[in-house]
Amino acid sequence: MVSPLFDPVVVQQKIDALTMRDNEFAERAKELERARQIEKYGAPRAYEFAPNTSQVHVTNWVHSGWMRPLRFVYRNIPRPLRKLIKKLTV
Repeated sequence: MVSPLFDPVVVQQKIDALTMRDNEFAERAKELERARQIEKYGAPRAYEFAPNTSQVHVTNWVHSGWMRPLRFVYRNIPRPLRKLIKKLTV
């Protein structure tokens, strides 16, 4: 016999109720954000992610083929020496 708490129908009903409640909270949050943007900017705006291409170009050289032997040597030296090298380079 299955416990009434773990009956699949009851569980599904609870999941549906939580989904509906989550949707209500999402709608409320959208309206609050829209009102905030209208108050601050005069109209709702679409969010745009800032371009972060500089990081890609900065670290791209690390994965070059000529760096492989250097990375291998660095990773296989003793940890205290690695820490010292890291402190000196920063």
